[in-house]
Amino acid sequence: MRMKVFCGILLGIALAGTAAQGEDNGDSAGYESYSLGEVYVTGEKDPTTKRAAITNEVTAEDIKATNSRTVAEALAHVPGMSVTTGRKNQPNVSIHGFFDQGRVLVLIDGVPYYETKVGVLDLNQFSTDNVAKIEVTKGSASVLYGANAEGGVINIITRKASEKPYFGINVEGGEVDYFKTSASHGMKQGIFNYWLNYEHSQAHGWGLSDDFTPVVGTIVRKPGGKSSGIFEDGGTRNQSDYSKDSFWAKFGIEPSAGAEYSVNLHYISRDYGMPPSLLSVNVFPNRPCFSNFFRFNRYDDWGIDLSGQQNIGNKVTLKGKIFYHNHVDGLQSYGNQYYLNPIAYSNYYDYMIGGSLIAQIETASWNTLRLAFNYRGDSHKQRDDSYLPFESFFSWTGSAGIENEMTLAKNFSVVAGISYDWFKVTRANKNNTDGSGNFLYQTPLGVGSVKDSLNPMISATYDFADGTKLFASVARKTRFPTLQQYFDSKAGNSSLRPEIAINSTVGASRSFGELMWGQLAFFYHDVSDYIMRSESLPNSPYINIGQVEIYGIEATTEFYPMKDLVLKLGYNFNHALDQSENKVTDLVANIPEHKLDMGAQYVLPWTRTRLDLNGILISEIYNQVPTPTTPTQETQSVAGYVILNARVSQKFLKNYEAYIAFNNLFDRNYEEQYGFPGSGRTIFGGITARF
Repeated sequence: MRMKVFCGILLGIALAGTAAQGEDNGDSAGYESYSLGEVYVTGEKDPTTKRAAITNEVTAEDIKATNSRTVAEALAHVPGMSVTTGRKNQPNVSIHGFFDQGRVLVLIDGVPYYETKVGVLDLNQFSTDNVAKIEVTKGSASVLYGANAEGGVINIITRKASEKPYFGINVEGGEVDYFKTSASHGMKQGIFNYWLNYEHSQAHGWGLSDDFTPVVGTIVRKPGGKSSGIFEDGGTRNQSDYSKDSFWAKFGIEPSAGAEYSVNLHYISRDYGMPPSLLSVNVFPNRPCFSNFFRFNRYDDWGIDLSGQQNIGNKVTLKGKIFYHNHVDGLQSYGNQYYLNPIAYSNYYDYMIGGSLIAQIETASWNTLRLAFNYRGDSHKQRDDSYLPFESFFSWTGSAGIENEMTLAKNFSVVAGISYDWFKVTRANKNNTDGSGNFLYQTPLGVGSVKDSLNPMISATYDFADGTKLFASVARKTRFPTLQQYFDSKAGNSSLRPEIAINSTVGASRSFGELMWGQLAFFYHDVSDYIMRSESLPNSPYINIGQVEIYGIEATTEFYPMKDLVLKLGYNFNHALDQSENKVTDLVANIPEHKLDMGAQYVLPWTRTRLDLNGILISEIYNQVPTPTTPTQETQSVAGYVILNARVSQKFLKNYEAYIAFNNLFDRNYEEQYGFPGSGRTIFGGITARF
């Protein structure tokens, strides 16, 4: 099966190269970026708060060039961002190494996306087939985004129909019985438009490097002692299989100039395995049981969003959203590495309901006022095993912000703003069991008082006549504790304060004619009241004890030395210092000091065959260091690595494109997180048709 797919792809590309000679397919993409997915009111010029931050835009072409099949894979190639995969087989996306996904506001078309207990959902479940672009804003995000944008914002913006009717289908195949098919259709007729996308993908897993060497790991049973075993013997990674179906629909109406409304629906259904750590796996054999030998038999999301934008006269524009998102998952635990004897089945039932309203008022030709209100309710229900009733939790998160943008001179703009953010838990309860794990009764938990914070910001840009742009910003950002940190059965602490980050940025960018473009920025993050577990106290509760400083540089450039050749380079330097009280070391875990992103694209002059080569270099990462709460913990690190990906694509017969892709081209054996090896060389390819 794998060899047939592989040979078929090679044959298709060979035929394509012959058919395409002398033919230049410069057809348009066939879709637009969904303007209502932007948080700002769309206009001719980006707002100053966006231009004054370190902002990266990942286009659909960028996604294709890097062989990125999911949003998480695409984000791995963004300068200043790192993506690692470990326990639960879920990517951990972080900005400047420190602000992990739970400390970044992740949006889909401007709507927050997370699981309501821990604040994170798997970004690998989002295929890039329906993505128009991804906007990443680091550090000083606008107050309009709402609460919990401590380290920045990731906004995934989907596709909508353009003026020309569109139909596209993509079929991919590859090693380990990988198969994917995706179809999209969109149309605009008069004032109405719609966009539909369906995708199915599956694989028996992914392969390890040929250089992978099995190691002996430890099963830690609590209680029950320790035993040894080999949890991975090479070849296809154990428990790396998956299957996914997704459907997206968008229906819109544009009744007049300055007015647009739409309803968006999505449904994603997945089941997937979770490869165990090579080194240590915990098993809790007493009811309610739990084990790190586990897999998601169910991981489903669906939602509906209502969005609209309306001009009121010539000076006022309103933009609003109402949304409801639902998440359900089921986690099956097993007693050992053979995954034969289930010992427990736990569930999460979550939903999020809320909305946002943004008003933009042009009070003068040189002054724009923006007001924002964001409010949402989070419901979380969970049970540790199927014989228990659901524990339930509910909270409200809100934000009211105002920012004023002033053009003080022709090329000089300043924006100042402030937001009031708040968080309140209104319901929490827990199950009580006897010594044998039998359910006894539920008791309510203290929900604590309202947590709130004032977050000011200011930013400025100056544009020179030669195209040079200077920008600077500083903002105070907070992140409220998660429900897990408040109410974990052992470590919860309802007295936690919000984490605080003071984010500062100063930089410059410039285009040098048609030869190159470059940007250099310096950043500084001062994080206080960082939440971590205290191993020195009973039950190791979460406490506000950490203080960390991160500073560094981020440089990006694109170089066009000749026709049809584009070279890209991005470099990020992070230096992090632990400034916590009673610190043991200056080291901070999980932050790569250096990250280098490289890209080259060349189109052959006669056949118009496109060649893409992309690389990522990550320096050594400390995954474990001593802290004030764990002073005797030994230092562990993951070695640095370089990964190269390649892609060859060819358009043919006007509406078709064939391609073959190689990830980890040199089959490098490496670890993204301690005890979790990365994928070896992966080969896949496919054909896309667009009409």
